[in-house]
Amino acid sequence: MLREIRDNGSVYEVSRLEHLSEFNLTWLSMTLAQRDAIEAEINQLLDNLVDSPNPNWGSITNTSLEGGKPNPETGEPGNWTGTPFGPIFEACGENAERAGMFFGNAWKKVIIDRPEEWIGIRFDPTFPKRGITLMGKTYFRSS
Repeated sequence: MLREIRDNGSVYEVSRLEHLSEFNLTWLSMTLAQRDAIEAEINQLLDNLVDSPNPNWGSITNTSLEGGKPNPETGEPGNWTGTPFGPIFEACGENAERAGMFFGNAWKKVIIDRPEEWIGIRFDPTFPKRGITLMGKTYFRSS
């Protein structure tokens, strides 16, 4: 389950992706095996966070940080070739910006369907002292 926090601090439940039909144009262009692999990878990463939360932060993730991690095969950040996320880049016409936004929505889709309660928020700026805003959303597990 997912709840999101608006800029004004109000909280609302998210039961499905906004712009689902637009998301599905890209999502359904991938094979079922590719979609299953993407969901399995996201679930595994989230399971790891739930099972071993950071002692200072708990179970927390940011889609910009996740998507920008170096590819274990190529060493390139944001290039998911050879990983379960590779089909996203291909389905988005190898457009890194579009692939990054889709990547964030794929995470959101999986989080919505999980049994735990997660909270999603996008801070603007994400790091106020540095004036940096991450394009991705930050998700953390509610108690």
